[in-house]
Amino acid sequence: MSKNYPSLSSKSPEMDWTYSVQLNHWFLKPIGAWPFSFSITIADKIISICLTTISSCLIGFLLVPCALCAFLDREGDITAKIKMIGPLSFCIMAAAKYCILVYRGNDIARCIEHVRLDWERASNYDRDREIVVKNAEFGRSLVILCAVFMYGGGVFFCTIMPLCATRTEIIDNVTIRVPSFPIYRKLIDPRSSPYFEIVQFLQCLAGYVIYTITISACSLAAVFVMHACGQFRILLSKLDNFVMDEEKKSKLDFSNRGMGDIVEYHLRILGFVSGIEELFNEICFIELVGCTLNICFLGYQLITEWEHNETIGTLTFCTLLMSFTFNIFILCYIGELLVEQCKNVGITSYMIDWYRLPRKKALGLILIIASSNSPIKLTAGKLFELSLASFCSVVKSAVGYLSLLRTLDNEMNMDSLT
Repeated sequence: MSKNYPSLSSKSPEMDWTYSVQLNHWFLKPIGAWPFSFSITIADKIISICLTTISSCLIGFLLVPCALCAFLDREGDITAKIKMIGPLSFCIMAAAKYCILVYRGNDIARCIEHVRLDWERASNYDRDREIVVKNAEFGRSLVILCAVFMYGGGVFFCTIMPLCATRTEIIDNVTIRVPSFPIYRKLIDPRSSPYFEIVQFLQCLAGYVIYTITISACSLAAVFVMHACGQFRILLSKLDNFVMDEEKKSKLDFSNRGMGDIVEYHLRILGFVSGIEELFNEICFIELVGCTLNICFLGYQLITEWEHNETIGTLTFCTLLMSFTFNIFILCYIGELLVEQCKNVGITSYMIDWYRLPRKKALGLILIIASSNSPIKLTAGKLFELSLASFCSVVKSAVGYLSLLRTLDNEMNMDSLT
């Protein structure tokens, strides 16, 4: 598939909208989170149920042993306990987001259907189609970057670090390898063959699931928001041409619905944005809180690995740190971009030659300007607005928690030495 597909010269609405959500389908389908309503045949439905069951079991395979190890294992010191909290919090985040994605499958399907109808409308106008294609390509670029960072960190953490890192245990003069995620040893002791290989293989599969869940949630939000931004740009184009069109129609004495069409188009976009907010506000809350904690714990582990001259561990946690930071940045960036596009509608409504319109039609622009001044915003649990300012707050909070954690760790180490 070429990079610039679909080309502007070919007009196939079916291929166009499929291209828009293609990456989402690739990520959601293997974990069984693709909307069940899109499963047409009985075989597709059975496969979807099986994939959902397998993915849930793999998440449980990581979550339960991590939780037991963090809360019931009394063997490790405080540093080991701190290192367990990061994987545990990430597993909890993935499980919660997966439940939301599966439970909200019908809402996701409605948003995808909305995208499909918008692509069919845009296919009739070259300029509109050019706008939605460019926004779809930008959304795909965000998805690809998110996947590269997340899978890159996941490959290092789940595969390379357990097999190649020197961070091992020695029992009876035998070097014992440690799996990537902590395991409660009263359930199974994975430190020797063949248990290590079995556990590590299952953890790799489970790791693929939880990393895919993170990518899926972020990619859906990016694709839907970028599509909404494209629709706002089409609306701006309609507003720019509104005065000229009205003058032509008045000279020809046509009865027209120019203002009514613009208002209906605006309301349709706002309804789509409201659907995105309802669908993702819980996921964004989990991501906002979870990334704040995970950035803190990843920073702690990165510093620890650096101090012990662990090259693979340092590279692994550095990649994961960048991936979590980039994920929360994407959500905050698209939230900022969406608000900006909403406000641009009001600015454009004022900047056109509205004084050349009949009085009643000019007054109709007031409602558009008023609604644009109170835009619908993406929020995290309806508590925090997603914006670049929120991203800065997340980073500052994570750094503050990291400083506190390092201070606590140093004090406890000093106490243990004395």
